[in-house]
Formats: sequence, structure tokens, C-alpha cells
Amino acid sequence: MRVKPLNQDNHSQFGGKPVTYTKIGPIEILTGENKSKIPFSTSLLVHGRDETALIDCGTGHKAYDYIKNQKPLKNIYLTHYHLDHISGIGEFPEAQTWINPYDKHKLKDLHELTKANGLYAVLGEEGAEDWIKKRTERNNPVLNAATNVDMNVYPYELPLQIAGEKMIMIHAPGHTEGLALPYFPDHGILFVVDIDLSSFGPWYNNIDSDIDLFIQSALKTLEVDAEYFVTSHHKGMVRRKEYEQKLHDYLAIIEKREQKLIDAIDRGISPEDIVYEEVFYFKETHKKSPLEMTSEIIGIVKHLQRLIKNGGDYEDYYNEFITTHHLIKEYLFYKKEPHPADHHPLMTKTHSL
Repeated sequence: MRVKPLNQDNHSQFGGKPVTYTKIGPIEILTGENKSKIPFSTSLLVHGRDETALIDCGTGHKAYDYIKNQKPLKNIYLTHYHLDHISGIGEFPEAQTWINPYDKHKLKDLHELTKANGLYAVLGEEGAEDWIKKRTERNNPVLNAATNVDMNVYPYELPLQIAGEKMIMIHAPGHTEGLALPYFPDHGILFVVDIDLSSFGPWYNNIDSDIDLFIQSALKTLEVDAEYFVTSHHKGMVRRKEYEQKLHDYLAIIEKREQKLIDAIDRGISPEDIVYEEVFYFKETHKKSPLEMTSEIIGIVKHLQRLIKNGGDYEDYYNEFITTHHLIKEYLFYKKEPHPADHHPLMTKTHSL
């Protein structure tokens, strides 16, 4: 791998609005609004001779305006189904949209989406159906764009040519079951997406998330021959040495959370009150956002399942937690067969990481 020249923290003006980006060869790392804090995220814009390609689409309108003033955008590649990564696809109706094999089901069917993200488990079938109905009646532009756009499926682990550049989508389950990490071997860039190195720590709070797979996928990134590691939030672009150091501390948060949960159970904290022990979120956050309470509940479920899998005597506590929070047990696990990949017109013949 040859390290490409790096032009960092450039600014462009469109309509008086600054767009911040880092450029490595023909690839621009576009920082989302509010420094890519949720509900925004970072995107990669790949510049070709006659066209561009976009990786993820949640930067916000400043960057969308910037993208529209470049060469024609022909393809958008989504790393996974989370709304902060897809919110702008309706801005580019002329582009072909691609998604990973696991997530087409979720973006084309809101019932699959709510099963995967945990609303079926937490709200029950009636509550989840009501959530879907309200979003449909409100004409939610992001969900409408996602369900109505013609969406193709890209393959994992095979080299694709996008805007004239070689890209490989590496399957990295854990954050979600289908998460793909775009890798540009000719430029030493790995987009690690939501392995984001944040002080909050890893996020695996959907039903289709998996703690141990998250750890495996994160460690797998260290095996990739890359110099530049790009996160979707917070850190942005970091060089390899810094990434290796920060990844260790980032993953250590998982065990800290689990020990905090164990300690709370040992102190006699009830299944009803354990959601206020701040395993994931601060207490005051729950009051501001019911969805974060949902994430707290699912995160605790994930850790209890992991403790039981590893031989811990937590089965009774787990079942009591389910009963106390009125969770639907059959929806605490999610598994859907991946959609077959569509033929990519610019798939290369060689395969090499």
C-alpha cells in the first residue's frame, strides 16, 4: 500500500455555507453538520473522471449542495440501514442506490425495520404497528425515500470499481448484522463507520446487534492494510497508530459496562431499577428521549444474554427483566436470510485485500 498525499480540513463555500472535508487522492471525507454528531454522519465522496460516487448519505444539506455542484452522482453506497446514514438519499433521485445483503429487507419493509431495531420487542406488536402507522401518516421523508427508492444489493468482500476507484465492502457484523466497511486499498483508506472511537463506547443496542461480533469486527479492522481510518462520527479521520491505540480503549468500555451491570445485580438492584444505573445513558437522557430508554433496555438485554451464554447464573434475572419491562421474548432475537447480491456492472475480476 502506498500512502497518498493528505489535504486536511479544507473548506468550500456553497450558498455561504462552509463544507469541511479531508481529501486523500480522489476521495473526499465530508464531515456532516454539527461535526457529524447524530443525526448527521460523515460521508465519502469519490471523484472519477466523469462522475462521482457517494458512500453513506447523512451529512446534511450543506454537503448535499456541495455534492450537487460536483460531477454527476451516479451511485450511492449505504453501509447499513440506520437513518443517520441514509437520510439524504431522497436528495439524489438520479443516483442508483446500493445496500448490503442484510439490510434491503429492512429499508423496503418497515415491519422488518422495527423488528431489527427492537421496537417490536419493546412496544409489542400493537405498539410497533402504531409506530409504523404514525410514521406513514406523517409522510416521513427519510422513510418514504428509503422504501420507495430502487435499491440494489452489493456483494461483500469482492472488489468493485466505483467512479474509477477500487473498493471492497468488508462485512463487519456487530453494530448491525449487515454493516459493511468500505475499503479503498489503492489509497489506504478504511471507512470504519460506527466503530467510531467515541467516549460513549460501542453501540450494539438493536436486536440485530451482537456484542461479541462487534468486538471481532473491530479487531478485524486491524488486519486490513490501511493507513487512514475514517469514522462516521466524532473522531473523523485518524492515522493507523492513533487508531490502534484508541480502539483498545474504545472496546474496553464493553467490559466496563458489563462489570457495572454485574455489580448492580450483586447489590440487589431490581430489574425495574437497573435501567437507571447508567450502564449506557445518563438518567436525565431517558427523560429527553424515550428512544434512548429503548436503547438502554435492549443494551442490558444484550449483556444479560452474553453473561448467560458465557455460563453466568443470570437466567432468572433475565426472565424477570423481560417480564418487568413487558418485552416480547420472541422478538428479542432477529435473524433474516441475506438478500442475494445484484450484479454490479463494474465488478472487477481480481479479489485481494
